[in-house]
Amino acid sequence: MVYCTKCGMENEDQSVYCAECGQKLQDDSETLQEMIHVAWNKGTVPPRKILCFTDKNAYIMEGNFLIGLGWGIGGIVGNYIEKKDTSQKEENARNANFQEVVAQDPEVVVIPYNEIMKVTMGKKRMLLNPSITIETTTDDYKFTVMDGKKYKQYQKSIPSILGDRVQVE
Repeated sequence: MVYCTKCGMENEDQSVYCAECGQKLQDDSETLQEMIHVAWNKGTVPPRKILCFTDKNAYIMEGNFLIGLGWGIGGIVGNYIEKKDTSQKEENARNANFQEVVAQDPEVVVIPYNEIMKVTMGKKRMLLNPSITIETTTDDYKFTVMDGKKYKQYQKSIPSILGDRVQVE
């Protein structure tokens, strides 16, 4: 049984609205917990993506920000453009309705947490960016983390979201 948070009425488990007062009983919205800019190691040219961890699912979303171009064009200007673009994408993800994003973009990959068997967070090696591998019941997803400076943060936040399914090397 589901109890209404507004009036306390007992409702059936599948009820969406309270039979007494009409209050919505189930909130399908998701809250962003962590967002990681990655290169998805799929194919010959890994596309830039954003790996979003919410309180319910992981999402692989479009993320073609100017990381390579910014540094290639040069120094401070490129770094400024990259950070500005990255911060805008982060703000958009924090305010996103993930269900709407999935409905509007067929390229978004949803990974339900109940399908994740193991997440391996690889070591940061001398000149190589660290990696993240997500093993699910049906697929394996391999990523290279693009922002190595935040990797220690990710090594703490991802285990707090997914618990003992995370292995930090």
